[in-house]
This record gives sequence, C-alpha cells and structure tokens, in this order.
Amino acid sequence: MKFLFGLALLIGLAASRPDDRSYLTYQMSPEIDSDEVGQFRGSKLTNCTCGTTNKASGRIVGGKETLPNEYPFMVGLGLVTPVRMVVDEILCGAALLTEYHAITAAHCTFLNHQVYLALTVGDHDQTNRNKPEYHRVYLVDKIIEHEGWNERTVEHDIAILVTKERMQLSQHARPICLPNRQPNIVGQHVKVAGWGKTAFQGHTSPVLLKVSLKVIDIKFCNEQYPHQLTTKTVPTQLCTYSYMRDSCQQDSGGPVFWADPESNRYTLVGIVSFGAGCASTMPGVNTDVYAYSDWIQETVNNNSPQAVATCAKIG
Repeated sequence: MKFLFGLALLIGLAASRPDDRSYLTYQMSPEIDSDEVGQFRGSKLTNCTCGTTNKASGRIVGGKETLPNEYPFMVGLGLVTPVRMVVDEILCGAALLTEYHAITAAHCTFLNHQVYLALTVGDHDQTNRNKPEYHRVYLVDKIIEHEGWNERTVEHDIAILVTKERMQLSQHARPICLPNRQPNIVGQHVKVAGWGKTAFQGHTSPVLLKVSLKVIDIKFCNEQYPHQLTTKTVPTQLCTYSYMRDSCQQDSGGPVFWADPESNRYTLVGIVSFGAGCASTMPGVNTDVYAYSDWIQETVNNNSPQAVATCAKIG
C-alpha cells in the first residue's frame, strides 16, 4: 500500500508554475552499501543496541534482494486470524522501536482497526513456509495514529503499533535507531526495504528487497505535490528520488534509513508515505521522523505494558 496520485492531475496542477526538475540530475554522495555498516561501533555510542545488520562477507553486487535477516529492524505488517497466526500477505512495512512497539504509516492502519493485524518479525521469503527458528508473528493490540493524520492531504502519516505480547529481541530482531537531532542528509543516500510491488500495479515481491535513494531538497516535493505537502518552518516530510528506483505500492510504512557515520548504525529518518506511480520522474514523499520525535517518545511512554526505551545515538 502506497498512496499514489494521478500523473495527469499533477501535471495539470504544475502547468501554471515553473517546473524545476533539476533534481533529476541532482549531485549526491557516493552510494554506501558496506558490510561494515551496522557491524562495528562508530565514534559515538547508542543508548541501547539498535540499527545493526546481519551480513556475511561480500555483498549482492548489482542486486536488490537483501540477505535473509540483513536488517533485523525490518518487519512486515499484515492480516491474520487469531487461531492461525500466519501472515499470508504483507500489506505494509514497519520498523521495530522497542520490544512492544513498531512504527509505520497511518495510511496503512486507519482502515484496519476492525481487523486482526500482526507483525511478522525475522521474515524474508513470503512463499517459504519453513521459516527460520527466529521468525515470530506478534498480534497488534493497539494502533495509535497521529492525531493530525489527514487522509486527503496525507499529512502526519505516522502511526505506532503496540503488540499484545513482548517481542523477543535478539541478533535477529533489533530496534532501529532514532535520530537525536535533525540530520543534514540532503544529497546523501538512504535505503528503503520492503515486500512491495516491483512495478506500478505489478506483482508484489515474495522476498524482501532493498533500494538506495537520494534525499533531495523538500522544495522539489513542494513543487510537484502542491496540495499534498505541508510547507511549514519545520518540514514534516522528506523528499527522495533516484533514476528508475523507488519504493512502490505495499512498501508504505517501511523505514527510510540512513547510515549514521558517527554511530555506524542505521538510523530511521523517514517512513514511506506516497508518490505518483513508481520509479517515475516524480520524487517520493516520506514522513520525516525527526519532526515527530516528541510525539513518538510520548506515544511509546504512554502505551507501554512496562517501561521500555527507544534507542538513539548518545551525544
């Protein structure tokens, strides 16, 4: 599930104003896909273990499939029956925050309060019924969408999921780090992972895929989506683009994560929200996580069966 808007409508809206597409050739930092990211300590520590990776030596050169459990903070959100407790299809992505909480997009949850939602943790291949021993499915007990969530403008597209039972954290299920300040990442690469469609209106991927996107100035998204973006002093959305690369339908709610060079850990900077088509010339729009730092902490603190802590870089 990814909110998509008609290109014809958007082109019509853009016709009366200058159309700045300079982001199509936007200069950015070298792409990072090192085995060392998330493996070793950086110059700054985190208050708890977060943003780690599980990688063997070597990498998938030119490929898009992740290694199994490469990103232990990545989880899927899907429908289950309480008796069967099997997620047959992942509807959206999410990221682990604590042993009771995950974070996703509000548009993934606001129509699903009357059904049984669950998190599939440690999953990789949806078609493989012989799951690894660390795979778990946890029933969602509570959904808290941001009080400002607006279906029409897709504003405040963020939600916290609270599980019914405590999730077992391990090497294979780790929280993602939260940013402790607004990162300056325009022009840098970030990653998105998900089981979403590999083409607009195409088939979903049975295995977890990853893609590197570049963060571009929010002004480009403001110009391309004038009626959906919130133009505030503090931006609440993050703009991404890469040629022929994108998140797509059913990648929504998944983490947009950045390799923090100081902590050498992956940090959650965005949540996949909406776009026009997939891998088009239109940028993708993501919820800017740092803008909601206070709301996230307050929501976690007020909706915890027991005291838990989110993870972030120290200093």
